[in-house]
Amino acid sequence: MPIKLNPVLFVILLFWLLCCQSLKAEVIDDLYDAKIAVDDQSERMQNNAFSLALKQVLIKVGGNSDLLTSSKIKSAVTKATRFVRSYSYNKQEAQLYLVISFDPKRVESVIRSAGFSVWDKRRPESLIWLSIKSSDDAPRQIATPTEYADIYQQLNLRAQQRGISLLFPLWDLTDLQTLGVYDIWGGFTNQITKASERYAVPSILSARIYLNDTQLTDDAKDSITVNTNSNAIWTADWTMIEGGGLLSGQVQGETRLIIADALVDALADQLSLKYAIDLTQIDGADTSVQIVVNNIDSLTYYSQALSSLESMSVVNGATLIKQQGPRATFELDLLGDVDDLTNALKLHRKIRPVVDDFGQPINGLEFFWVK
Repeated sequence: MPIKLNPVLFVILLFWLLCCQSLKAEVIDDLYDAKIAVDDQSERMQNNAFSLALKQVLIKVGGNSDLLTSSKIKSAVTKATRFVRSYSYNKQEAQLYLVISFDPKRVESVIRSAGFSVWDKRRPESLIWLSIKSSDDAPRQIATPTEYADIYQQLNLRAQQRGISLLFPLWDLTDLQTLGVYDIWGGFTNQITKASERYAVPSILSARIYLNDTQLTDDAKDSITVNTNSNAIWTADWTMIEGGGLLSGQVQGETRLIIADALVDALADQLSLKYAIDLTQIDGADTSVQIVVNNIDSLTYYSQALSSLESMSVVNGATLIKQQGPRATFELDLLGDVDDLTNALKLHRKIRPVVDDFGQPINGLEFFWVK
């Protein structure tokens, strides 16, 4: 006997499948803004703050601090006032801050002219699992936000500076039953992935943090000021799970707050490698592609879809070339390749792939507009 599926249930099922296909991402709205602590409102202090703020913004937009080594970028930093769109002073408690907003087009232009990546404002959310051993005699512990608030505050601060979004576990009964301290300490990826499923994030970072009596590596010596009175340093061994792939590394620092900064830097660098558009790897030929977006049944939704596509850093221009009922075909002029476009659209909340009954994408570049 054939099974009849209620049309309403079918729509609900389709919507659920579409939601499952969309990666959890955040729109970072302050990529071109920075707040710098200053001592006074003098011109010298202001110019120094402009230069420091522009460096921060260039790293946020580009995704990697390596761009600061470019001669073009260095020249731009010395002329930071040319990039300033607006600024104001703001006093919080006893500290004076200069709040600066930079011109997005100028910032992106200098990054691209120097041959570096531009990272779209839609960025994957990353889940952080931490374990810690604070001394040789201390037990290994799960580092929760309650017990180690200083580490998590620093993680959030650094994430804001790097333009990425972090999510921390609830550490409720479900988490505690699914994941133990030795799972994190040992970097057991199967168990970490299982515990992370409820958070529906595309990127996961786990790390074990501990004191180490060995000497700092050369890289760590270059990045921090070493306390010569103590040989003990903080070390973190990290594992990153993203898109079915695994990466691992180690960071070191004099304090565990430096470790928090270094973990976020490692995470941001790896995410930008995948999602930022590296123009140095693209040949001179223009890349254009056609995509279909279903459920565009009004001028309002057409305008929203077009604006969304044009706002993506991988898209240089978008044109509607065909409209058949609610089915709109757009031609996109890309500043990258189709893989760059696909990665960017995976993070889009409104444009989602059309999937089959098993949740797998069908018909190539065919999408569904979520109203």
